[in-house]
Amino acid sequence: MKDAFENGIADKHGGNIYKAEDKYGIRKEDFLDYSANVNPLGIPQELRELIISNIDLISCYPDPECNDLRKDISSYLDIPSDRIIIGNGAAEIIFLLFDEQKPKKVLIPSPTFCEYERAAIKLGAEVVFFRIREERHFKLDINELIRCMDDNDIDSLILCNPNNPTSVLTPPDELLCLLTAANQRGVRIIVDETFIELTIGGNINSVKGYLSEFDNLFIIRAFTKLFAIPGLRLGYGLGSKELITNLWERKITWSVNCFAGISGLLLKNNYGYLDRTSLWLSEELEHFYNDLDLCNLERFQVFKPDTNFILLKINDIHFNSHSLRESMAFKGVLIRDAANFRFLDDRFIRVAIKDRDSNEKFIEILNETIKENI
Repeated sequence: MKDAFENGIADKHGGNIYKAEDKYGIRKEDFLDYSANVNPLGIPQELRELIISNIDLISCYPDPECNDLRKDISSYLDIPSDRIIIGNGAAEIIFLLFDEQKPKKVLIPSPTFCEYERAAIKLGAEVVFFRIREERHFKLDINELIRCMDDNDIDSLILCNPNNPTSVLTPPDELLCLLTAANQRGVRIIVDETFIELTIGGNINSVKGYLSEFDNLFIIRAFTKLFAIPGLRLGYGLGSKELITNLWERKITWSVNCFAGISGLLLKNNYGYLDRTSLWLSEELEHFYNDLDLCNLERFQVFKPDTNFILLKINDIHFNSHSLRESMAFKGVLIRDAANFRFLDDRFIRVAIKDRDSNEKFIEILNETIKENI
């Protein structure tokens, strides 16, 4: 089967409900969107109330240094505020970092989020890909990755943890081995932890505790998935004091809006949203995985997830990722066709994990769609 990257970088992401509404003739609010992997608890009611009660902020320029938000994040993660950069989503942080560091050769474990490759190429870097093996259930082989790092004389390595689209989490102790090896070789390590709070254990799985030990470590985080606010655009980065200072000097002024600036109040968990998220994840992640695995054992290989989405491989010759996506979309369910991830093809799809009722409805429609295609 043809690799979707043979003709260049793929330019599609999940969650394009605007295009889906136009194409399938279904109102965007009526879709079950399993293509976008955001917190199914939805926008916190507390955030809605914060925005409404602070609506007059829209008449003021936002704080260009995001001081209050940095204090909130600093308290939440126990990281000094002078080690925090705020951006318009994780995407701005990725491009800003590459623009500052000007890497010459970047190693990217793949399949993974395509914006890393896009940012590296835009800034003129050569990109080397390390293939994450399906036969290892897409678990990262740290020793093999270090050998690849040595063989290719790279200066930067960026990885997603837990990884998108494979939903695999690499534990901090394994990444410590990578950080140590990279530090000895003068290689910068960038870890995208956008989904880290949506893992069992949350921040326990982060490498943030190594920031004081390794100046070559930079961490990317975002509120997008955790608070289900992709439209608000809020991400941040954690790194050495010197690097963060340089990033602030290079950053576009006022790229973070005033409503994003007050979102950090939710990190104090005074409202219980983070606790409710943890409870949902502990109940639904394993349950939905088991239901998918049992219902479609012969037609799908279901890879065990560590975060709020699941990668599936289609084993049935009667349909592929594209035909399945189209058939389900006409029934009001969106899935992520994973064929445009590097090293995957049209046998792979990615689906989000939502609430129990939605997940059961998803499986019902999936089984109905499969029967119609065989």
